[in-house]
Amino acid sequence: MNSDQRNIDRDRYYGLRVGDIVSPKDPRGKEWNQGAAEVIEYGHMDNNEVYIRAQDGTETHWVAEWCDIITKVEDR
Repeated sequence: MNSDQRNIDRDRYYGLRVGDIVSPKDPRGKEWNQGAAEVIEYGHMDNNEVYIRAQDGTETHWVAEWCDIITKVEDR
């Protein structure tokens, strides 16, 4: 299945879709020091894990619940 078609109803991964621009936070609500990031993939074994890419190209995994959506992929 194409990434664009997964989670189209936003009922998994805390409403995140691949391509969304998000503001990652830590458990205390502090913003990630890399600024905004793009969701690039879902965690494979966990409905609460996404992979994100910062504007500088840094990629990491993050807790989906700790990401606030800035721009939805369908609005880009």
